[in-house]
Amino acid sequence: MEIKNCNLKTKCDIGGCKNLAVFSIYNKQETKPILNICEKCSKEIYSALGKVNTPKSIPAPFKNQKKVKLEAK
Repeated sequence: MEIKNCNLKTKCDIGGCKNLAVFSIYNKQETKPILNICEKCSKEIYSALGKVNTPKSIPAPFKNQKKVKLEAK
């Protein structure tokens, strides 16, 4: 998928939104845009996806430290 700036004066494809589209989402194989969205809807989609897709946290460096044992020769 690719996100490009919308060059045409089109309405946002999200239901109930009457703003003009700023971004167009394209599929790599097709030349026509899949979805045209305005800036407000793109911010709402971004925040909604951020709530759903949270990355796993890294392990804390101070818990369960494994100490290296030095062997005497």
